[in-house]
Amino acid sequence: MKELQVKNDANGKVVGQLVEVPIPTPGPNDVLIKVAVTGTNPKDWKYINTEKAFNSGDDIAGTVESVGENVPSFRPGDRVAAFHVMLTQTGGSFAEYAVAPATTTFHIPRNLSFEDAATIPLVAYTVGIALYQDLALPAPWARKDGEPVPLVVYGGTTSVGLTALKFARLSGFSPLITIAGGSKDVIARDNLADVIIDYRNNPNIAEEIKKALNRKELLHAFDAFSESPSAEPLAANLSPKGKLVGILPYKQELPNGHKLKFAYVGSGHQVYPPYNTEEESKADQDFVQVFSSYLEKILREGRFKTHPIEVLPGGLNGIPEGLNRLKQQKVKASKLVARIAETQGL
Repeated sequence: MKELQVKNDANGKVVGQLVEVPIPTPGPNDVLIKVAVTGTNPKDWKYINTEKAFNSGDDIAGTVESVGENVPSFRPGDRVAAFHVMLTQTGGSFAEYAVAPATTTFHIPRNLSFEDAATIPLVAYTVGIALYQDLALPAPWARKDGEPVPLVVYGGTTSVGLTALKFARLSGFSPLITIAGGSKDVIARDNLADVIIDYRNNPNIAEEIKKALNRKELLHAFDAFSESPSAEPLAANLSPKGKLVGILPYKQELPNGHKLKFAYVGSGHQVYPPYNTEEESKADQDFVQVFSSYLEKILREGRFKTHPIEVLPGGLNGIPEGLNRLKQQKVKASKLVARIAETQGL
């Protein structure tokens, strides 16, 4: 089969090459998927280098080709989306066939396109682990007692931030406050936040968060951007016993002695020291299986809307340029996807 392998050239530009490799073999707990559409994510360029090219794609949408001996819930021909094991050298989504653990594979309804489905896996599991494992917030399927829970999300127009706001609405958090900039009309249009604070040319973000909280104690904040100074106004408003979680390691000092916990989505598959412990990873591996079932349900019922998409021209051949656009922050409030069948030379 053909797969796209990517790396950085000497100038830091993402380049790719189509190569012929064997179709991967699923392990006993895995699903082999014939890929119809692959998604892309910033991590697809952040974790490559200039030395060895590899297939860095992790968002899969397609049909089941075969399953491992311990997989009872999928069968050949099923329409699925899946999250591949990050940073592994085989079975990635930039290819004709890909492999994913059954625990991070979910059925998609007939009325959902492969293009839409390919935008879901990585961002959904990232948000699930961040909100419901690391922040220990009540999941959407749990009963809610007492006062509504406030939540502040920095980076509401990023793909992870938008997804966090969607799940926060399903969980009933209130007030739901987000810090965003361009394309914030997407948040307002879908009523994904109670308060939107524009970070552009705004030196008073911390004060605006305080005002929006209206004297309510803030115990939970999620930084979907996690680059300085995004975490600082969140930490400034957190209760001393509050938790702050983000999507990248954060080295800057934060107000009130808070630290940002890195929510590493790969914990749903395996241990990645020092980002998580074996105990945390085991809990996250159980969580993603339950979360996958919930994803199936809300997609089938139409309670989760996917991101706007842009289809990259040329199938796999268009991915390097798409990753360069992500690297240059030229993609706003949409997800770039590629149709495998449109790849020249297949």
